[in-house]
Amino acid sequence: MPASIRRRFLIVVFGVTSGLFAGAPPSPPLKDAQALGQAATGEDRIELLQEVATTLARRGAAQAALDLAAQLPTGRRAMVVLELALHLPDTARTQTEQLALDGQTLKSLTPDWRKARLARLLARVQARLGNFEAATALAHTVPDTEERAFAQQEITAALCRAGLVEPARQLAGTIEDSRRYGTYRQKSAALADVARTLHRRGNPEEAATLLAQAELLLPKKPGWSDGLALVVLAEAFHACGDAGKARDLMARAEALAQTIAGSWKAAELARVAAGWRTCDDAARAHAALEAAVQFLAGLNPWARAEEAAPFARAAAQAGAAVQARAALLATLDDAQRAENRDAWRKPHVRTLLAWAELFEDAPAEKE
Repeated sequence: MPASIRRRFLIVVFGVTSGLFAGAPPSPPLKDAQALGQAATGEDRIELLQEVATTLARRGAAQAALDLAAQLPTGRRAMVVLELALHLPDTARTQTEQLALDGQTLKSLTPDWRKARLARLLARVQARLGNFEAATALAHTVPDTEERAFAQQEITAALCRAGLVEPARQLAGTIEDSRRYGTYRQKSAALADVARTLHRRGNPEEAATLLAQAELLLPKKPGWSDGLALVVLAEAFHACGDAGKARDLMARAEALAQTIAGSWKAAELARVAAGWRTCDDAARAHAALEAAVQFLAGLNPWARAEEAAPFARAAAQAGAAVQARAALLATLDDAQRAENRDAWRKPHVRTLLAWAELFEDAPAEKE
């Protein structure tokens, strides 16, 4: 990347001057994302409209989400319907139940791999409704090893939030700790979640036992893809009062992130920064975030555009809203300057959606 472009990006991220990205993204961002998606063709149009509809669903914009979902094939429409069921207010139980039934019907008509994802979403909806036995049963029937492990982890988390510790512990124990599919990560996270719940409820001894079991599930020589599992476990150890173990795990996670050569290194380092922040080490959090920003700035504009949204989400989790905003604004600027707007359509839409997710319709102003 030319030095002048790299410097421009770093100036924006660190707020050194009031430079080149002071303008706001199109407002409101969701409206513009939808317009860009509608103008696409073929599979790109379907994919982007699903992403816009999903974002609308997560914001509880029911009618807008359903209107877009009606334009999608069955499996994709079902995903939006169930996502909406997960995000309606608690007072809309009747509507949530109806959406769950609609999603179940659409699932039965779905012929491809999305059937497993829909089963996972249905389990989450049942948990949202408080139907934990049904949710657990559904999680066990997800017809894909990795999706099933995620479903079981998610229902474990829901049981923990509801204070149902023993069912949560039992469900976490049933997750397959497969090396081939990496599901030991979901099992470790689920056990850690139960441990945190036990600790909050005044049972530190059992919490420590579960955390030890969760740690043993992770490889002694982890790969870079184990970094997030280490961060999640570190945060659990910290929550349970073992700051020393938390620091050790965070250091291992950061070392793994530093070995990544691909463009996703920026988001991994930003998530490490969020972990350090959770573990009350502001200096290490700042250093990891600065490394993430420097790495992101060194990517070519296209690679940076593809990573802007995941980086921004992780940076926001680390409490770095300025850096998150700047990364998104840089990509919006690149997309608007691009000679081939069609080639930049996907990152443009996804950046607008990330903006809407993190900042809603707020104008993009330098802080």
